[in-house]
Amino acid sequence: MEIHAETLNRFCNQYKIIKHYIEDLPSQAIHTRFVPDKWSIHETIAYLCRYQYVFMERLKRISNEVNPFFMAYKPENDPEYQFTAARTTGALLHEIYRLRDDMKYMLANLSAAECSRVGTHSVLGRMNICQWLEFFLLHESNQFYKIFKLAGNFWSNNSLHHGNVISMPMQNVKVDEMVG
Repeated sequence: MEIHAETLNRFCNQYKIIKHYIEDLPSQAIHTRFVPDKWSIHETIAYLCRYQYVFMERLKRISNEVNPFFMAYKPENDPEYQFTAARTTGALLHEIYRLRDDMKYMLANLSAAECSRVGTHSVLGRMNICQWLEFFLLHESNQFYKIFKLAGNFWSNNSLHHGNVISMPMQNVKVDEMVG
């Protein structure tokens, strides 16, 4: 079994769209929780960054163990998520790009036998590495959709949201500085 070329192409490129969703947004829009109990754009980007590490560790375990079991990832149970969310949006985007390059290299070097190895997810069940990769991409695209909606919410409400701004580690972020 090999990773489908279309899947690998999405994995190599899908994440690059994020900077276009936020490039014209002021820092306020990136850090505002438009719904108090829902994440801001920044927190969602932190989640995407942290989840790449979680996913890479899962791939390593699947490659090295016989059918490892994984609980659904919950950032509220992960102390590393809070550390990740404390970073600037620009630093998070740089990290997403850097780590994705590492993951691309790892995936490109998997043999057909390695792609057939399985791990079991507590909700989705038993999946081979190709299926885990599809799950990762669908999950990531859902987070991108949330970011897209939040950016649209900011512009459609004439920037009237001021009361739910979370801590802003960096003011006046420019996207050019965030991602190469």
